[in-house]
Amino acid sequence: MTTDDVERWSALRVWLYSLLNRSPKSNLAVIEHVSPGADDRLLDVGCGPGAALEHARASGAEVAGVDPSPAMVNRASRRVPDAEVKVGSAEAIPFPSDEFSVVINISSYHHWADQQNGLAEVLRVLAPGGRIHIAERRHKRRNGHGLTDDNADQLVETLLRLGYEDSTVDTIEVGRSEFLVVSAVAPI
Repeated sequence: MTTDDVERWSALRVWLYSLLNRSPKSNLAVIEHVSPGADDRLLDVGCGPGAALEHARASGAEVAGVDPSPAMVNRASRRVPDAEVKVGSAEAIPFPSDEFSVVINISSYHHWADQQNGLAEVLRVLAPGGRIHIAERRHKRRNGHGLTDDNADQLVETLLRLGYEDSTVDTIEVGRSEFLVVSAVAPI
């Protein structure tokens, strides 16, 4: 799969999605877990309509987002006007190197066209000592949108192999669901 294969949502589909998913509880839970502050510059890769950007901005962080759908970028830009939101993908992030202290991805890592190249690209845009947090719904079986415990452990190994440090897996409760949050730090 290439980045050209990534689905780009129509304006109508984005509008419907935004109505039904105005502010998923998972976005707030992940932002609370990550705890960005006023000194942080946070990038949401796969930002969708901007709910996590809105929560992170409320914490005082400077925020930016990337999404492959121009309609999603438009929606997120309107939702968080002071956010810098651009069309792009995990594999081709349209920001300079060493730009962010925090990069998040909520419930879209499983959609990345090339996960290893996406993780390497995130490492490029993270400042030394910056943190990546990938949050996905916990699954018991390998199929579906999310991560199994084994998938999370494999992701930790991949992050370490790519040069990240201090990779961990945490579990957070979101309503009646559990999310796995795989985190790591860019080397200093």
